[in-house]
This record gives sequence, C-alpha cells and structure tokens, in this order.
Amino acid sequence: MNTNIVIVGGGPVGRAFALAASRLANVDVTVVERSVTLAPAPAAAFDHRVYALSPASLVFLAEIGASPDAARLSKVRAMQVWGDDANSHLDLAQGQPIATIVEHAALMFALEQAASNIERIRVLRGAVPKAMGTNGNQHELEMDDGSTLRADLLVGADGSRSQIREWAGIPAVVKDYESDGIVANLHCEFAHGDVARQWFTTDAVLAYLPLPEKQISVVWSVLRAKSEALKALGDADFCRAVESAGHNVLGKLTLASPVARFPLARVIADHWCAPGLALMGDAAHAVHPLAGQGVNLGFADARTLCETLRNRSRFSAAGDMLVLRKYERARREATLALSELTDKLRALYMSNAKAASWVRNDGLSLLNRMPHAKAALVHYAFS
Repeated sequence: MNTNIVIVGGGPVGRAFALAASRLANVDVTVVERSVTLAPAPAAAFDHRVYALSPASLVFLAEIGASPDAARLSKVRAMQVWGDDANSHLDLAQGQPIATIVEHAALMFALEQAASNIERIRVLRGAVPKAMGTNGNQHELEMDDGSTLRADLLVGADGSRSQIREWAGIPAVVKDYESDGIVANLHCEFAHGDVARQWFTTDAVLAYLPLPEKQISVVWSVLRAKSEALKALGDADFCRAVESAGHNVLGKLTLASPVARFPLARVIADHWCAPGLALMGDAAHAVHPLAGQGVNLGFADARTLCETLRNRSRFSAAGDMLVLRKYERARREATLALSELTDKLRALYMSNAKAASWVRNDGLSLLNRMPHAKAALVHYAFS
C-alpha cells in the first residue's frame, strides 16, 4: 500500500518537496494549491519577487529536475556591505559565485514543468482546506468543495500564517518588526558588475541584488513610518530615494517593475512536527529578509525531510514521531541560529548606543581586514 503525502502550500518549498518526495518508493503526493492557474512562463520583464539561492539550493533543484532557465539567472560574484558610517564597509568575494538571483516566476515555472509529467504528483488547484481531523498518525482535510483528503503524512508548507500549524495546535512565537519590506526592480545607469550591495542604517536595510541586463532588484526593509512616506512618493521620487540611500553607486535608476510592500515579522514554531504532520519553510520559521535566506532554509527542510523518509526503518511509517523528530533535530538548531543572528544583527543596526555604533562600523571595517573570517562568513551564510 502506498503512503499518501499531502502538502498544503504550492509555493517553491512545497513544490520542491513534492518533487523530491515523488522519487521515494511507494509514495503518492498531493499538493493543495490555492491558485487556480498554472505557473506561466516568465514574462519579458523580470518578476520583482526574487530569491538569492545558495549553491546548495541550486544543487537540490538540479537533483529534482527543476533548474530554472539560466537566461533568467544572475550570479552574485561579490558582496559589499556598508554601515551607517560611510567609511565602514565589508567586501565579500570568493573564487566561485556566492549566490544566484532568480525570480519567483522563473523558479515556479521550472518547478511546475518538472512536475507536469510525474504521475505520482497530483495538484489540486483552487483548493482550500476548511477543517482538519486527526485519527492517530493520519489526518483528514475537509475541503471547501465537500471532498476529503486523507494523509499518512500531512506537510504544512503554507507560509508564516500557516493554517495547518494552527489546526495542529502548534504555538508559534511571533515578533512584529514594525517594518515593511519594499521590493522593486530598477534599470541602472551603470553596470552592477554582478555585485550585491547592502546598506545598514538605524532605520532601514537596503539591498541591491544584481539581475541580468543592467537591472537590479531592490529589497528595502524600513520602519513603518518611513514605509508610509515612501508609499506616498511618485515613481520618479521613489527612484531618487533609492539612489540616495544607495549613495548613487549605480547612477540614475528607473523603475522596471511595480513597487510591492509586505509586513515583516519573525515567526518561530514551538515545534515542527506532530504525529503524522510536519511543518517546513515559513510555516516553521520565517526570518527577516536581510540575510536573504528564507527560501534556502525551506529547500533545506524539504531535502532533509525527504532524506529522513528515505532512510527510515522499513518498520517505520512516514508519520511516526521517531521519524519526524529526526527531521526536526536535523534542521532546527541551524535554522534557529541563523534566525537569532539575523534578529540580533537587525537590532544592532537600529540601536543608537555608542557600543553598538562601534561594532557595526569599526567592527565591520576590522572584519574586512580578516580574510579567513570573511571566508567563514560567506561559507556560513551561503553554503
């Protein structure tokens, strides 16, 4: 008898896990997806939602047959970081690309295409769960169309406001950063040189991420009051604000996409599994975007859970707590460490204390003169 794995959430992490799980023996996979349409081929204009994929994430995508179109990718070959003191900076580079920027649209299209010919993956589009019932290690989802889905393993990949997490009674610690993330693509006057750039100030974190064709993706994390002020600007004034915050390093900027905003919060689930149920991605851990690691953490969850299921004893079921706790133990410590580091880094740059000012400025310049420490930092952040 096959194991039924039901994944709630059809974003990149849920889709990647579906592809990985479909390669396990005697498994049927169902993806519950709110969207009613297939992921279309990317439009000519680049999607303003982007991810900084680590080398490990690229390998994982290749393993599951979902590598995005290379023409839509941009390699990050170096990274420059500035503090609120213009003289403090950090230059990070290594012999190979640090990360690869990919649009949401290109990534989703690759995942969609990879799953299209796999019979053991069923995608329910426009499907919304209304209730969840539990019977031992099995779960049943009552759908809005009156149908019922039975799961030997139910996977919540449904985002930071996870309904599956709530129905499972798993508490989560939520920290509202009282900030918004502002994202947009812009044309640059000067070539970006495949360099990612980031500026930390006491009220914002601004990142320029390289895209193909002399474009950048801007990810700007700002306090809510500043977000409202930026929201009131016209397109030209918004571009001038981005230029000024980035010290005009790429010259004149012009919008190449809509400007989008989303609230920022840190979410950490108390635990990531229950009998017959596992959380992954933002449903288990949503972190501040300044490190650009959200989707990489989710892909690592997907890969690890799949490996844990593959290597379990033949006497163990996919929903056994002994199995699922192995997955949680393998992922939780590293994920919480990165989440805590990101949170503390944000607090450091928003503090007006003199000690904090020294660390984020003189300390940054000191780190810049320590090549071994810089290499370790790149490895930790993007491996």
